[in-house]
Amino acid sequence: MRKYLKEDEVLNLLHTPKRLRDHLIVLLLYQTGMRVGELANLKLGDIDFDTEEISIQKSKRHPEGRKVPLVDNVTKVKTKYYIGGRKGKKSPLFLSNKGTALSKRQIQRIISDNARLAGIDKERCHAHVLRHTHAVHALKSGIDLRTLQENLGHSSIEVTAIYLTLDIEDRKEAYRKHRLPVRIN
Repeated sequence: MRKYLKEDEVLNLLHTPKRLRDHLIVLLLYQTGMRVGELANLKLGDIDFDTEEISIQKSKRHPEGRKVPLVDNVTKVKTKYYIGGRKGKKSPLFLSNKGTALSKRQIQRIISDNARLAGIDKERCHAHVLRHTHAVHALKSGIDLRTLQENLGHSSIEVTAIYLTLDIEDRKEAYRKHRLPVRIN
């Protein structure tokens, strides 16, 4: 079974949230490939709009942290708008209705609830699927494996290479677009 979303599914999922916060959660998970725990731990000071970088302080494999690019202008504008006038570099980026940091579980619930509303099977759409989707779409768009490895924070390129495996529908589409030179009559 495919472990990533197709482009139209991502678009549907991005258009489903009614709250900017929830939309931004889906958008950042998809565009950066962050783990849900990394997103939950983001602080206001972790986002540098000038250098177009997000610093991930707590990382599964990198206790020293890592940086991921934030180069999409629309995402930067939406993030700035969401932050508004909030101050304090150590303040959580994503807040609950009570003003506290969102937990990993709350973020996962936001993803699954919006996936259901978008008509995507909840078994196929959870926060980690957005990480897989980021990886597959990045490779399909031409980003090299080494760059993706760094961005995802994988310790070895072999771990990242699993995203090179496409489902049969993707492979058929690729072969339709790029026919082999020898044709049989």
